[in-house]
Amino acid sequence: MRPSLPLAVLLSLAFTLPASAQQNPFAIALRNLPAYTVEYTMGGDLTGTGRSTAGGDRMASLQTMTGKFFGKTSTSTTWSRTDAQEMWSADLEKKSGTKSVNPLPSMAKAYDELDAAGRARFHDNMQSMTQFVTRALPGVPLDGKKTGTKTIAGETCAMSEIGAFSFCTMAKVPVVLYSSGSFLCVSYEQTATSVSRTTDPTLFEAPAGIKWTEELDRPRADSAARSWVGQLASKELADSLAKARAKYTEATADGQAQMTPEQQKQMCDALKNFNLGKAMGNAFKQAFAQMGKDVLKGGLRGLIKRP
Repeated sequence: MRPSLPLAVLLSLAFTLPASAQQNPFAIALRNLPAYTVEYTMGGDLTGTGRSTAGGDRMASLQTMTGKFFGKTSTSTTWSRTDAQEMWSADLEKKSGTKSVNPLPSMAKAYDELDAAGRARFHDNMQSMTQFVTRALPGVPLDGKKTGTKTIAGETCAMSEIGAFSFCTMAKVPVVLYSSGSFLCVSYEQTATSVSRTTDPTLFEAPAGIKWTEELDRPRADSAARSWVGQLASKELADSLAKARAKYTEATADGQAQMTPEQQKQMCDALKNFNLGKAMGNAFKQAFAQMGKDVLKGGLRGLIKRP
């Protein structure tokens, strides 16, 4: 089951809803959604604009982002649509897209089938993984630390922090007005600039000229969802994370493994400006040049015979 933009959006909503809704993090009811349309801008290392809408049992988004990765600046425009049954996502630059089963209903069912110990392990494992990925301090709860309210685009939203990520979600409506964070040296910030209580029906229309790949085998998707949730709730994963946490604690006990903010910035700047294509090209040139020398050297040895 491959990660996708629609799934990432749904999961971000799942883990930023109020704590009372966190009993089953996958039980997002994609039905009777309120009508809304949000315009937003992005900042940080990923700049651009976007638009999202919802209504009834569907939600959709369109966004254009520009970022620099491995020495190359590129722009991408993506579209996605999600309902209770399927998720569609497309890259408008590459003219390719995927239609897949929405796995969240199956994940919600698999979570409900866990026993009390399995559910506890699930949340502990998710918390541990969040801490590792974001380098958050121990003790950050999975449902996020509430940090007050803000007014964004004329709407009130509740701020929460999950490790190195921040969200501001409207009350009683699954609309994220602000989000920010940093992952693998890429920082992002998304802020709503306008919110309307209407649905944009044109955003639900699939873009033209897209070559679609279908992954609509529901039994296979259901099986994958059950397996995924089961693994997240497994004692095996809990034991592995405990060992990793112990090793990390031991390695950083004297502070030697910790990087200062300046060192982190230098490392990230080096990664962003590292031209992977050029490096690979130079490596190939050197390899071919060395191969040519070896062939030439071997050939001359064959031609020059000792008397």
